[in-house]
Amino acid sequence: METSGTVEAERKFEADPSTPLPDLHEIDGIGTVGEPANHSLEAIYFDTRHLALAARGITLRRRTGGTDAGWHLKLPLGPGKRTEIHAPLGAADTVPVELMDRVLAYTRGHAVAAVATLTTERISYALYGQGGERLADFVDDYVRAHVTVGEPRELEWREWEVEVAAHDGTDDALLDSLTAQLTDAGATPSERTSKLATALGESWPALKGTGGESFTKGGTAVVPVRNYLADQVADLLLQDAHVRLGRDDAVHQMRSLIRRIRSVLHSYRKLFEPVPVKDLESELKSLAKTLGRYRDAEVLHARLGNRLDELPGKLVLGPLHQELDQRMAVRANTAMASIKNRLNSPRYFRLLDELEALIDAPPVSPLGAAPAGETTAKLVNKAAKRLVKRHNAAVGAAVGPQRDTAFHEVRKSAKKLRFAAAAVESVHGKRAAKVEDAAHKVQSILGEHQDSVMAGAELLKLGSAQGVSSGAFTYGVLHAMERTAADTAQEDYLRHSRKALKLRLKK
Repeated sequence: METSGTVEAERKFEADPSTPLPDLHEIDGIGTVGEPANHSLEAIYFDTRHLALAARGITLRRRTGGTDAGWHLKLPLGPGKRTEIHAPLGAADTVPVELMDRVLAYTRGHAVAAVATLTTERISYALYGQGGERLADFVDDYVRAHVTVGEPRELEWREWEVEVAAHDGTDDALLDSLTAQLTDAGATPSERTSKLATALGESWPALKGTGGESFTKGGTAVVPVRNYLADQVADLLLQDAHVRLGRDDAVHQMRSLIRRIRSVLHSYRKLFEPVPVKDLESELKSLAKTLGRYRDAEVLHARLGNRLDELPGKLVLGPLHQELDQRMAVRANTAMASIKNRLNSPRYFRLLDELEALIDAPPVSPLGAAPAGETTAKLVNKAAKRLVKRHNAAVGAAVGPQRDTAFHEVRKSAKKLRFAAAAVESVHGKRAAKVEDAAHKVQSILGEHQDSVMAGAELLKLGSAQGVSSGAFTYGVLHAMERTAADTAQEDYLRHSRKALKLRLKK
């Protein structure tokens, strides 16, 4: 079964049943109006008993009638915008697997069932520009709803909706213009995000994972950190679906988000009461490790394959490409099975619950309630000093495995500094951005170093394995190449690290 997706930019309006339609020809920028098209629609909305999808601004429905019959999943993309994923009608009471995979991070093992049925009598009008281009669609809907979640009830209302056709940066301006003119015609911009929200009324749940208040100058230290974490957790929930759907690079992206969240929690742990944050750090570390087995195999496979391609054919002794592909396929498949088991486990869903709980109601410590500027600067500078300490240890370490390990610790410290600075850019502006960029440069250089070290260790195993025969020579050549690459990365780091080691935030 194939799914497809679009981005929609729309505005909804409440209209009294007796309110006459506006003269659509008179709206600024509209050249012509298409003939009215009538549709009878039925939409069955699905959610958990506790409305887990609605609590995150997500709607899942099966609609019949009209031009887009099928399953529709709408995911928030920003104010007034949502990503809409379509799937064919299929069975009436079975959500397509492709759509369920996209919402499992939100439903978290709870059953999904019909919560409301809406029937709509729709009249739609296509709105065209002066040059004949389609700008938007205006619809006039009379809606009847039968709600089955909570206490069963019936209700009906009328609403108008405008959806723009282009998403080239002009859609917001057009929507603003249409909103002003439709309001003048007697409509009221709706505070509801969807028809389901209108149908559920007071049963509509509070939005989860939003991070609460926006940061203003002089605010408390916990606010920008919490807002940053809210953005990362929201991205994590979206990335969860990409992993389940097998998207390219999805495991890497999800692992990066998990590491980012854990790193920020660690750097700013003193802003929160210790017990929940410590437990979250531990779970995030474990989850990142599960994802890491697949990611490490993915990186190693690509790296060693490229190294083999770089060698002259006469130096590749034996079917090493095929052996590498087979070995890494087994490793990757085993690792992916572990990932899928983890992502479907109560343990994982509990972690997501606890992350959202931290964001929605953080256990703020006295330091977290202190002014943000000085408090967060001290914590970022502490991470910067830790980087210097790790740098000095690496430079002084004996050449060989001990030094390689020490430089890996430098990389981890650079990563923590990068994320600590990124989390408070709303407080410290360009200064924080400079720290973040410099730390990212160090992280990238030493990432190349670590990839070389890991590849070298794998090549040693391959070259000394029983029965390797003539291939041992090739693995030896590749090992020498990786050692050279690791040494080059160390030298590159020493040339570029000076700026990162000196940057601090002003208190």
